[in-house]
Order: sequence, then structure tokens, then C-alpha cells
Amino acid sequence: IYVCKSSLEATKMDPLKKPALYVGDIDMNELDLQQPPTSGEDYIKRVVLEAKQYADVVVADIDPEHLRTPTIDIEPLPGCVEAPPLLSPTIEWQQRQVVDFSDLRLYVGQLKDQIQTSKHKWKSQQISLPSIDDRCGWITYCCEKRSDDDEIYSPTLKIMFHMNQPLVEQVLEYLVELVQTQGKIEYRLGQWLYALLVVLELPLNPDMCSCLRSLARACSVIRANSKKLEEHEIGALNLFICLVARYFRQMDLADP
Repeated sequence: IYVCKSSLEATKMDPLKKPALYVGDIDMNELDLQQPPTSGEDYIKRVVLEAKQYADVVVADIDPEHLRTPTIDIEPLPGCVEAPPLLSPTIEWQQRQVVDFSDLRLYVGQLKDQIQTSKHKWKSQQISLPSIDDRCGWITYCCEKRSDDDEIYSPTLKIMFHMNQPLVEQVLEYLVELVQTQGKIEYRLGQWLYALLVVLELPLNPDMCSCLRSLARACSVIRANSKKLEEHEIGALNLFICLVARYFRQMDLADP
């Protein structure tokens, strides 16, 4: 930002190099570079002299022999598997699902805001939820019965509103891993996946983006490999692929 008179002439045509302060001519006989600067002007003149020693553009001279060859091959994750004939949803069906899902998210979000801002706070019964680190506990809570006396909990709004966002994301990861392991989406598991997607906040963090993409890929693999699928099972698989791709903007995974 500081320049002497001679440098000013060379750079006056370049607006990006226009000096902020003019320091005048520099007399080398007046500067003792062996001594520390005695004033602000003296310091600036030394800066100008040092800058003159460098070219406007500097290119690093790198010896390729000193560069290490990467030892790990990173392969990009594959996209969704193409749907078999007659199982791929129409674009109209996909658009309808996105609209319905968006409307539901908007309704639930407004309801939650009203509860939080209401003068009369919503008071519900205490709900006992598994710990955020209890993977088996959550899978049992959502999908399994250990005995006839155990209850499988549906993903009601009362439960959803008791779950903070870190818990929503963690449980979603547990259930997506379950889909990948089981190779199927049973009815109650599908209910929970859908409900968690409804309350999942945007924008997605990288972990959640990866999780949703894994869900869509797993659904596409199940759809492609399963030889006997009921109509409601096909609908669930297509629905999750559609929502991940078209609502959560992972368009490379979308069915055409």
C-alpha cells in the first residue's frame, strides 16, 4: 500500500496497485539498514525497498521427486441402482410426494413453534427414551419386541417433540444402518424413518447428508435385488429414494 515515486509511475495504469500512501523518493544514503527504524516513515521506506527485491509474480520451483505418491485409493461412493422395469415411479408421483412431505414438515414446524412461543406452555407426560448412545435400545424401542409385554412405540408428535436435533440425527443413523443390515424396510421401521425425516432440520450437516444418501442407496439395492415385493414395500422404497433425492437435494440419486 506504500510506494515511492518511481514505482508510482510504473503502476499508475493498474488500479489494483494504486498506492494508499505516497512516501516520496527514497535516498539510500540516508538509510542505515543495519540499524532499526527510527520512525514510521523510516520503517515504510524499508518495506518499499524490500518489496522491490521480489518479482510481481513468483512461481514455486517444486522438485517432483520430493512429492509422495498417495498410498490410499479413494473410490467415490456409487449412486442408486437403477429400478427394474415397472418398479420405477413416475415423475408426477415423485412431485406429489415431495409436495405432501414439504406441507407436512411446514405444519409440524409451525406447530412446534406455536408450542414453544405460547403463553401457556404445552405440558406433556414425561417420556422415557433410551440414551443417545444406546443403539440396541433405540432399535428395540422403534422396531422390536423382546417379549409379548413389551411395547413398540409409534413415532407420535409427543415423542418427536421430546427429541432434540442431535438425538434425531443419531437415531436416524441407527435406523439407516438397520436398513442396510436387514436388507428390508418393515412397516414400523418405515414409520420411524419418515417421522425422523419430517423433523430433521436443514441445512444438512455432512454426516446427515452421507446418512441420507446411504438410505437412498440401500433402498435402491433392495428394490433391485428383491424378487418378491408387495406394493406397499415398493412404495416405501421409492418414497425414501424420492425424498432424499428431490427434497433433500441429492439429485444425482433421483429416479428419472
